Amino acid sequence: MRRWLVCLVLLVTMLGVVSCDFITIDSPAPTPTLTPLGDAAFVLIDLIRNRDDIFTVASDTVLLAQDAFKLFASIPANQSPPANTQRGYIQVSIHYNKQGVDTQDIYRVKAGKASLGILFEGGKTFETFSANSINIDATQTQEITIVPLQNAVNYVTVSAGRGWQDTKVFLERGKKFEVKYVSGVWTSDTGSVGTSDAAGQPLNPPPNLICRCGEPLEGYSTQALIGRIGNGLGFAPLQVGDDYVGKAYDDDFLYLRMNLPDQRLPQSSGSLKIAILTYNA
Repeated sequence: MRRWLVCLVLLVTMLGVVSCDFITIDSPAPTPTLTPLGDAAFVLIDLIRNRDDIFTVASDTVLLAQDAFKLFASIPANQSPPANTQRGYIQVSIHYNKQGVDTQDIYRVKAGKASLGILFEGGKTFETFSANSINIDATQTQEITIVPLQNAVNYVTVSAGRGWQDTKVFLERGKKFEVKYVSGVWTSDTGSVGTSDAAGQPLNPPPNLICRCGEPLEGYSTQALIGRIGNGLGFAPLQVGDDYVGKAYDDDFLYLRMNLPDQRLPQSSGSLKIAILTYNA
């Protein structure tokens, strides 16, 4: 939120009267720019082994193109997979017991120039791959999550009235990332507290804006944007605000929310558009 001094000038015959006041204007921040490296056609691919012993694409998968991810073939486990000659695609062969038969499900992933990061069992294990053909032994695995490792800008909407929200943006441990406010306003108490951007500083803030009353990040505005990586165990929430730059402390997804105690979330309203810049290449 940016405040601009607006002067209203009233000219009256032979007498000039000038009055000035502050008017709050929701001025969107400049759109972040980042030279892409990778251009993968997906944000997240999640495969879950169902009750029929078949890996299927889960509903939280985010594809950016129809040909981003497709099952190319299913062949016996002892058979050599075909060579991958398709430029810009990575071939992923998943070996497992499929309905009682040792099988390879062969997928083509449109990764551009990006490498792949693969999480097993919801993130218990993380591995990176840069070859154009990957073989995965999934005989003891129930979930496989595939993410692109690249430089990218992702835009997400964070709602005031919800708790921790999964942005589906993966961060690689030790790599730089940025979180920037783009547009929108929200309030921690509809009708009682003024709106603000991600910094959480409304005009005429109430005395309890920093309440120490069970907010996730104590001592920080309850109307500000905060974050965590994965479950955040062992780490304090990130003081994100309008502009945050840091390095990931874990191989996991970024979560964002308003710094409001859970019991007070129903009285809040509004949402923010947020840009997340990753440097995972």
